[in-house]
Amino acid sequence: MWNRIKWHIQKFMMGRNGRDELETAVFYCSIFVYLLGGLFRLGLLQIFAWFGLLYSLFRVISKDVCKRREENRKFLQRLEFLKLRISMRKTHKIYRCKGCNRKIRVPKGKGKIEITCPMCGKKMIRRT
Repeated sequence: MWNRIKWHIQKFMMGRNGRDELETAVFYCSIFVYLLGGLFRLGLLQIFAWFGLLYSLFRVISKDVCKRREENRKFLQRLEFLKLRISMRKTHKIYRCKGCNRKIRVPKGKGKIEITCPMCGKKMIRRT
């Protein structure tokens, strides 16, 4: 009996996306938001959590595998960039150029230095 149910589920999931990192992140965030909404008696948070759960279910059973893989790839790239920014925060300081609004990364612990923007050439003196 259980083997037959398992076979039907496997047959249904053939050609579908299945679970991936983005689906897992959305699922766990939705559960967390749902619990927060229940704890603080905020029904609106619980409604948002249900939308997240439905979106994660949609990702699992979607047959557009190429599109879901591309979304997951972009999510993983952003996650990797975020991890890099967090680890870089300990060794570098980021300033924004007043001229072109570009972010400039300089090493920490160098004292007062003159920073030249590589884009527009504007100079500024900052403490690192």
